[in-house]
Amino acid sequence: MSGERGFTLLEMLAALAVLAVCSSVLVVAFGQSARALQQAQRSDLLSLTARSLMDEANAGRLQAGVTEGRWSGVKWRLNVSALPGGNAPLDAWRLDLEVSDGARHAHYSTLQVRSAGSGASQ
Repeated sequence: MSGERGFTLLEMLAALAVLAVCSSVLVVAFGQSARALQQAQRSDLLSLTARSLMDEANAGRLQAGVTEGRWSGVKWRLNVSALPGGNAPLDAWRLDLEVSDGARHAHYSTLQVRSAGSGASQ
């Protein structure tokens, strides 16, 4: 026998088996992180849509009632209702917004107080 030393076939098969196990673990981990990133993007889309719609409602004239539509592929429904204010010189409003993108749904609520007669009608 010569003095050359190398890997045996059994050692090569063992190394390939270890490499295959490590590779499959990494592929599963990458798949899970890709799904988590996709869910975060969908949540961000719903949140940004809700924020834009609420800002738009805040800038305009409030009217009691329900409006709905689509915004950037997201279905939304806004319910505006006047709250009883008694004899106060302020009008109080409740805004309930529901947004949905397929199977994901989110609900947002806020209260608005404006001086009576300042562009708000019932």
